[in-house]
Amino acid sequence: MSEELSTEAIEAQVERILGSEQFARSRRLRNLLRFTVSQTLQGNAESLKEYLIGTEVLNKPDSYDPRSDSLVRVLASRLRLKLKEYYRDGGNQDPLLIDFPKGRYVPCFRRRDQLRTENENKVRARAAYSCGRFLAAKLTDEALGESIAHFNEAIAADSSWPLAYIGLANVYAFQALMGFRRPREVWPLARAAAQTALQIDEMSSKAHIVLALERVFFEWHWEDAEAHLVKALETDPYSGFGHLWRAIAWLIPMGRLSAANEEIARACELGPSNSLEEAKALAAYFSEQYDAALHVTKDLAPAGASPTWLPWLRGAVLAVSGRHGAAINLLRRLPVGSYEGTQVTSTLGYAYGAAGQRDKAQELLTALQAKRERGTWISNFDLALIQTGLGNRAEALTCLQESLREKEPWLVYLTVDPRLSPLRAASKFPAFVKRIGLTHAEVASSAM
Repeated sequence: MSEELSTEAIEAQVERILGSEQFARSRRLRNLLRFTVSQTLQGNAESLKEYLIGTEVLNKPDSYDPRSDSLVRVLASRLRLKLKEYYRDGGNQDPLLIDFPKGRYVPCFRRRDQLRTENENKVRARAAYSCGRFLAAKLTDEALGESIAHFNEAIAADSSWPLAYIGLANVYAFQALMGFRRPREVWPLARAAAQTALQIDEMSSKAHIVLALERVFFEWHWEDAEAHLVKALETDPYSGFGHLWRAIAWLIPMGRLSAANEEIARACELGPSNSLEEAKALAAYFSEQYDAALHVTKDLAPAGASPTWLPWLRGAVLAVSGRHGAAINLLRRLPVGSYEGTQVTSTLGYAYGAAGQRDKAQELLTALQAKRERGTWISNFDLALIQTGLGNRAEALTCLQESLREKEPWLVYLTVDPRLSPLRAASKFPAFVKRIGLTHAEVASSAM
């Protein structure tokens, strides 16, 4: 420690704070501040958890369970507020500052001139984060790639800010989900960024959602995923995103489509979201309620006007419901290969094959294979879709085998995606389902 941040200087600052009007009448806040500072100065910061504070500061019994008693969290929140009041009023010239990062019980000690530098860095971090979010919202391969640099810039400027890590984690997750990058390459990066966010703020619902997606779409650990989704809903019960992702990433793959619709309805009750219509359409598509899916997607903006899954999904619905000409006309107008990765191309190839236009389907299949040979990531699942449309069941199953090896995200919809109906009677198919832990999922259709 520098001279200004010596143990004596910190202890003197604690006494100044405790002698203030804000702390004079609150014995519990005084005890909490003294205890946490003392433990930190003694090198015991890692032990500052809810249970220890509850038993040592609040005199809770040994049977104390922080999960059912939130008093420590409430008291810590009050302490943060009182410290802010103190430094805003009587302590606004103190050379040393003491505060508690949100979600933690370990105090931070800083010089006031150090705080000025930190505030400048926070401004830079938030500007970089804002730019990263703006780019990421475009959901194009190029924009997502560019946003990574901005989120990393935000982290470099303020490594204690969890939202910068969450922004980075979301980008990596969407690069995998949309087929822009190899899953084995980006899911570990998404997981690491989300875990770092949780280390900073253990109550971050958004970090839990990213970890749930990684557990579902990459690791196929369904119980772990559900635990993260439950935690996300517990920590942010009035946000619809937890309900939406529980529907899309957990209930739908399990074939629990009625429960998924209930979750989506709950998300609707909590407020508007750009993802609600997409979730409704996706649930209707997987339920093979094609008229309902077409109703949700009927009012589409001109093709390419904005990044949305709805035009692509409408094309998929038209294709699997036998309206191949309409599917082809819609999908051909979409910006192939942009915001949906290769999903537009593969669904168009599927529609061509199902319509008997084998030459055009084969042309798209060959184009995707050529891109892969040039080093562009092309998912095996997309190749399997075109082979399915062509009626090449053996080739489609071979592609799915490779998709399993690569742990590609759309595999979790094996039992519900109607485009795969022709493959479900194959002897290999149950093994594929078992491989990803969906043995007990309700299969939506087994039609040939």
